Amino acid sequence: MNRHYDDLESIRAAGAALLDEAIRLLEPPAPGAAVTTRARPSELARALASPPPAAGRPLAEVIARLRAHVADESIRLAHPMYMGHQVCPPLPVAALADAVVSMLNQSLAVWEMSPAGSTLERALIRWFASLAGFGDDAEGSFVSGGSAGNLTGLLAARAARFPDAWSRGNPRGLAVVTGRQSHYSIARAVGTMGLGTDAVVAVPTTPEGTTDPRAVADALDALEAQDRPVLAVVGTAGSTPTGAFDDLVALADVCKARDVWFHVDGAHGASALLSPRARHLVRGIERADSMSWDPHKMMFQPLSTAVVLVRERRHLERTFQQDAPYLFHAGEGDDPPIDAGAWTFQCSRRADSIRLWVALEYYGTDAIAQLFDHTLDLARALHERLVAAPDFEPMHRPHSNILCFRYHPAGLDDLSLDRLQDRLRARYNASGRGWITATTLEGRRVLRVTLINPRTEIEHLDRLIEGLREEAKGIAVR
Repeated sequence: MNRHYDDLESIRAAGAALLDEAIRLLEPPAPGAAVTTRARPSELARALASPPPAAGRPLAEVIARLRAHVADESIRLAHPMYMGHQVCPPLPVAALADAVVSMLNQSLAVWEMSPAGSTLERALIRWFASLAGFGDDAEGSFVSGGSAGNLTGLLAARAARFPDAWSRGNPRGLAVVTGRQSHYSIARAVGTMGLGTDAVVAVPTTPEGTTDPRAVADALDALEAQDRPVLAVVGTAGSTPTGAFDDLVALADVCKARDVWFHVDGAHGASALLSPRARHLVRGIERADSMSWDPHKMMFQPLSTAVVLVRERRHLERTFQQDAPYLFHAGEGDDPPIDAGAWTFQCSRRADSIRLWVALEYYGTDAIAQLFDHTLDLARALHERLVAAPDFEPMHRPHSNILCFRYHPAGLDDLSLDRLQDRLRARYNASGRGWITATTLEGRRVLRVTLINPRTEIEHLDRLIEGLREEAKGIAVR
């Protein structure tokens, strides 16, 4: 008997203790409780600097240290005043299912190491593809996130257009056309593929912050005149700076007219497909050749839960070309298994599909769509309040659940306003009142919120505005 594996009573006790600690994180915050740690990086480093013990510690001591030095010093995504980056408080049952996924420890590289997990992943990929309006020939895979999904989509484009590139390298002068608000992972993917980031042609956006289809058409025509081949056009469904949704129909028309691969970065916004109220935001996504989608954003799943979809399976099959007879085995008979590891950059890959399946089975798609809609309603409500406030200036109408704005007291020039936004954000976050982010739009510094917390209600929007006003009183502006 190995006590670490076979003492089931002790393991159940340990599981109960860890479960209690996990559920504690959902308890409503105490009055005045900050959203994130106030400790300095060096203080956290000192608390966690001791090496692992040779003989182990009692579980109660481990959990106490976990609580004091990790859990209580982490950013609290379930705090209703968390309005920061595009990271959600995950649905609790989805998070709890992680324990089952980890205990199974299936490797999704090959079917024989994850027979049920691989089969479940294929079923969910077919469901995602159906929602996106892709046909029966579509294929895809779970990936680590939108960055991996975008990279895979562009690699599939290369396999379709330049099938010898995997072995012989990229054609010279290859270009990728996208909008200026596209996620940095597009340029990172282009650099990773060896094209050089200068291959990214970033076209202007419309006044609404969306990629301008006419500018894309002009860029493609200019590249053709220069005799430069185009790998893909990348559209965005839910941009990171403002949550804007490109006109996917218009972009698809441009790509079809010029026979160019159309990839959609739907990491943030593709989940609109679940909502009858919001589905119009992604009209045209069914015409994409490939797309990324992050359920760990607006489907409220734990990190990491993401997929990439490719309209035609043959292109995904050619994306990664390798010979690994020790791992991949050609299927035989009339019901051959699929080794999905041949379709992704990752080899070791956990069965995140199991966790997502549990969440979908338990909550249902309607509940997730309602949470999606709730966050968009919050953004509209905040915009209305900012429009009515004499000392705030919304920078755009809300496209989704992301909103940028400025605190704008009278009498300040643009440079002073820029400095004020950064100082106000730092002061507000440090106060414990809430937690927001900032960015740059059209050369100006602005405050930015992502309303991705189902616990956030209208009253918390009012607290945000009043909290910023109060903190601004302590800033000397010049």
